[in-house]
Amino acid sequence: MKIWIGTDMEGVAGVVDREHTARDGREHDRARVWLTDEVNAAIAGATEGGATAFVVADGHGTCRNILPDRLDPRARLCSGQLSSLPPSALQGLDASSDAIMLVGFHARAGLHPGVLDHTSWSQTVSEVRLNGQPVGEAEINAAYAGHLGVATLMVTGDDVLAADLQRTMPWVHAVAVKRALGRYQAESLAPSVACDRIREAAAAAVRGQASAQRFIVASPVTVELEFHHPMYVELAVLVPGCRQTGTRCAAFTGSDYLQAFGAFTAMCGTTGIAYFQHR
Repeated sequence: MKIWIGTDMEGVAGVVDREHTARDGREHDRARVWLTDEVNAAIAGATEGGATAFVVADGHGTCRNILPDRLDPRARLCSGQLSSLPPSALQGLDASSDAIMLVGFHARAGLHPGVLDHTSWSQTVSEVRLNGQPVGEAEINAAYAGHLGVATLMVTGDDVLAADLQRTMPWVHAVAVKRALGRYQAESLAPSVACDRIREAAAAAVRGQASAQRFIVASPVTVELEFHHPMYVELAVLVPGCRQTGTRCAAFTGSDYLQAFGAFTAMCGTTGIAYFQHR
């Protein structure tokens, strides 16, 4: 059984600030250790449950956060980036994987009091909706896997994310490694305890893999982005097929999820460039 483990960073135990998640953050190197250890815990648990092969995809920021020399040698590592947008945590995934696990994920944008909550680019995007349903990066990645026929078994992060997943993916083993107290504050488990929880959940998830589901977004798929400022809509609608749906909203309807995801990526990228030009 082959498990694909996609990673982010904001949902790791102990992580509460950009000093942990930014490449030049003073505490980033410590957070890289915590992230790698949580991934190793997922591998250990999945192995107990019966999994035999693992691919780990680094999906946060530069996609060079996981420490290769600390990673469980049973796993292969995908790192480096074309884009830091979802699904970089699944870049290279195909139907040869039996299931995915998402480690270190975070609450969707605006879901208070989620730690470091955002969806895609926090600088420009205030909400993402798929067929009218608000979603975060966990669902965006799970839908990508689901389109390829791959189920989602486990997601780790804070308690706000875990509770929200009951709305969208109730079959998933959701592991809360910290209790969110605000965007930059949490009551976190000790890293070793968080790893124990993740290992136990991964083992249970693999043992119950037969009951896991794919996260499927019904076609045609409409992806709608709400931005922080109307200026970003002016740029988003330059993407072919995109249309303005409100003062701060733009949308695209595709025949399937991959079409919609492509437009989502282009809208985020276009508006993100504008942000960095004018900040």
